[in-house]
This record gives sequence, structure tokens and C-alpha cells, in this order.
Amino acid sequence: MRRYPLLVYLHGSGEDDRALERTDILPEEFIVVAPGGAGTSNCFATKEAQNDIEESISDVIKNFNIDTAKIILSGFSMGGYGVYRTFYENPSRYCAIAILSGHPDLARRWINREEINFLDKKNLTKFGSVPIYVFHGKGDLNCPFELTVRVVENLKSIGANITFIADDSGHGVLSIESRNRYYTWLKEQLQSLH
Repeated sequence: MRRYPLLVYLHGSGEDDRALERTDILPEEFIVVAPGGAGTSNCFATKEAQNDIEESISDVIKNFNIDTAKIILSGFSMGGYGVYRTFYENPSRYCAIAILSGHPDLARRWINREEINFLDKKNLTKFGSVPIYVFHGKGDLNCPFELTVRVVENLKSIGANITFIADDSGHGVLSIESRNRYYTWLKEQLQSLH
């Protein structure tokens, strides 16, 4: 019986799990789940948000034939911070991660100053062994492009396996070319695990 890879998609702020219905960046090869995160603007940083992500994944694994060695975590905007945070909390769960127009220290700005700042290199040590895809538009006015450049440089300095794609777009606008690069990267991750 065929086993399917799972793409876990974390939504942006002000959205919820229904954002999955409106996005055009979902590859056909995967079963996709979009956890609500127990709130629309909590940066996926709360215990409840992390529990919701884990419960969503466990439920999909229970009800579908999922290849648990092929779970990829992806997120947009606030969900990009959620990817950093969720992988930080549970690195063994995911075979690869993708951050789309993300913000590396959003929870410190929105929730409290004690939240994890992924601009700080000491918080990136767990990311050295996972393939990472980062997309960010240089014209992004919501999540500053310069912050992503800093975190990408820090990830490279620790030897992370990172693919960084930038274009001149604004927030969350993936051109057809950028979307195709993302799909190609996702497929490459599945092929590398055969």
C-alpha cells in the first residue's frame, strides 16, 4: 500500500487553518494539514499552539497512510516563525523545513521579550542537520527582508543545508518561477529519502 508524505503548513497571522483553501502553493504529491495553532496571531509559540500542531499530525498519521520519515514543515509569514519555533521544539519529527516570507523573531515582538529569537545564532544549533528552504521577497513590507538575510547568513555559518530564494516581490507573492522552485525543492527532499 502506498505511503504518502505529509506537508504541515502553518498559516500567517490573522488567518486560521482555512488559509489552506486559499493558498496556491500546495504540491499534489503530499497529504497536507494546516493546524489552526489554537489562535490566529500567537506565532505558534504558545504551548497550546504546539500541542495543536502535534495533535493534528498525530490525527493525520492515525487516519491516513503517512510515511513518517517524510514529514515536511512549511509556513508563511507568522507561520514562518512558527516553523522555526516548531522545529526547535521537536526537530526529530521533520525531515525538512520551509519558511516562506517568515519573520525570525516575531514572537518576541508580539508576545513577550522572553520568546525565542532566531536571529541569535545560539538558537539555531538544532537546524544544522535539516534541509531548509527559505523564500523572501525584497519588497516585503510586513516581514523585513533584511532579517531573513541575517538568519540565512547565521544558518550558513553553522553549516546548514539551506536553499535561499529571493526576488523583488512583496509579502507572500510567489512568482510562478519561485513557486516552481519551491515545488522542485519539496520533490527533491522526497527523492533524497528513498
